[in-house]
Amino acid sequence: MKEQVLPPPGPPTIDCSYIEAARGRVAEMRAWKPETLDPPSVPELEAMLGQPITRCDSIGENWRNRVYRIGLENGATALAKQVIMGTGEMLQYQHDQLLGLAKLNISGLRVPKPLGLMREKRVLIMEFARGETIQALVWNRRRERELMQACELAGKILGQIEIARTEKIGAMPVKELARDLAIARWSLTKRQQTLLSQAFARLAGVNVRVGEVYYDYKPANLIFADDQISLIDPPDIFRRGVLLWDFACFRSSMRRHLWRLSLRWPDQRRRALIHQSLAGFERSYLSKVGQPYLEPALFATALQLLELQRTAVLMTMQQGKVELAQLGRPIALGKRLGSSLANRLTLPLLEVEKHWLFRQLARIRF
Repeated sequence: MKEQVLPPPGPPTIDCSYIEAARGRVAEMRAWKPETLDPPSVPELEAMLGQPITRCDSIGENWRNRVYRIGLENGATALAKQVIMGTGEMLQYQHDQLLGLAKLNISGLRVPKPLGLMREKRVLIMEFARGETIQALVWNRRRERELMQACELAGKILGQIEIARTEKIGAMPVKELARDLAIARWSLTKRQQTLLSQAFARLAGVNVRVGEVYYDYKPANLIFADDQISLIDPPDIFRRGVLLWDFACFRSSMRRHLWRLSLRWPDQRRRALIHQSLAGFERSYLSKVGQPYLEPALFATALQLLELQRTAVLMTMQQGKVELAQLGRPIALGKRLGSSLANRLTLPLLEVEKHWLFRQLARIRF
C-alpha cells in the first residue's frame, strides 16, 4: 500500500459526552465556509494505487464526505472517501481503525483493506465492500433469511469487538452521563425527570465494560454478503466510554427502521420477522460478551439510558440541520444535509422515540 506520510494523530478524546460533541459539531457546521478542495484526479489515483483506472464515478456527497467508486484495470473495485469537513488527523484515524479491526481476526468480519492516503486532498482509498447493508435488508421482502443471518452475525461480531476493546471493568459513569443528558435539546416532564434520577441512582457504582467505542455500529454501516459482514464508515475520532453504547446504537437504529416500515407497510408478519432478527442480534451478542457485571434489570436500565442519549444526539443533529437549512447557511446548499423535508419529519419520530424509551424505563422492575 502506498501512502503519504501523515503526522502522528492527536484526535481529542470524548468520554461519554456525545450530546455535547454533537452540539459542537453543529456549531462547526454553522461556521463552515466553502473551501476549494478539488476531487482526486485519475492520474493521482493511478499513482497512489500503482495501476491504471478504468473509471472513477462519484456515488455520493454530503456535508462530511465525497465518495467515489473506482474501477481498476485488474477488475477489482476500490472506494475513495474524501473528507470535506474534517482534518488530516481524522483521516489517519479512519485508516488506522481499518487496520486495527482487521488485526482482531474475528470470524465473519471482513474489514475493507486501506489502499492509500492522499493528505493534500484528504482522501482515503480502500477496498470496495460488496453486498447489501442490514438497513437495506430490513426493507427487502425477498431476503428475509439473510436479514436474520446478518443480525445474528452482527451481534456475534460486536460482542467480540467489545471483549477485545475492554480496557477495564469500571463504575458506570453516571455523573458524566447525567451531565450530558442535562444539555439535551428536549423538554422533559417531571415524571421523566424523576425516572432519570432514579435510573442514575440505581446505576451508581454498577460495573460496566469501558473502552474504545466504535460509536456508529448501525445497520446502515454493516454490509452483509457471503456469510460475512463488512464494517464501513470507520470512526474518525477516539471515543472512550461504556461499550454497551454500540449495542444500544444498533438496537435503536433497527427500531426506527421498524417503525418507518410499519408506517409504510402495516405488515404484522414483517414486523415479527424484524423483532426476531433483533432478538437474534441480542442473543448472539450476549453469547460472546455475557452479562457478568449486570443483572437483567440493571442491564435494561443502562441500555435505556444509552438509547436515550443516542436519541438526544440524533435530535441535536437533526435540529441543527433544519435550522441551518432555514438560515440558508452555505453547508446546507446542494442538499449536503440531506432532504430538508426528511430532516423535519424525523424530529417528530425522535420525539415519539424519546417518550417510548421513558415508558420502557418506567416498566423495569427491580
